[in-house]
Amino acid sequence: MKEKEDNLDEIQVYEVGFHILPTVPEEKVQEELSLIEDVISKNGGSIIAQDFPKMRTLAYDVAKTVDTKRLSFNKAYFGWIKFEIGKENIAKIKNALDTNLNILRFIIIKTVRENTLHIPKASMISKNAPEELKVSRTEDDFEEKIEISEEEIDKSIDELLVDEEVES
Repeated sequence: MKEKEDNLDEIQVYEVGFHILPTVPEEKVQEELSLIEDVISKNGGSIIAQDFPKMRTLAYDVAKTVDTKRLSFNKAYFGWIKFEIGKENIAKIKNALDTNLNILRFIIIKTVRENTLHIPKASMISKNAPEELKVSRTEDDFEEKIEISEEEIDKSIDELLVDEEVES
């Protein structure tokens, strides 16, 4: 029984990704973000990192019932917050976000404290990239080709075969 209680007190790192309705005026987006931050803080969570919500075109239309009308949205303000909190309080955060009428949808996932943003490697840079990102190669970068005749290749193979027969 005590083991179960210890697991409830365990701190986990979570990330919530959310879409705020596009009907919220741009100057009120900060207030909506503050409401989400307050929900996390009031339930014992501490914020690790976040990205301010930005207007994004959605991959597909998302429907939500607003004032008894079913509306479809193809844009929303997308933002995320990474935070740590006890396992027992994550359900409270989910319930609070469910009741926020200005949130189109959200997802809460377990994650790690480290930065998980993808940074492209140089090899992933397109051919149309700026010149300063491209790697230029000179002739010195390539090995010099040595001309070898067929007879020399046959002789090398025969030597290898003789060496193997002697070792056996």
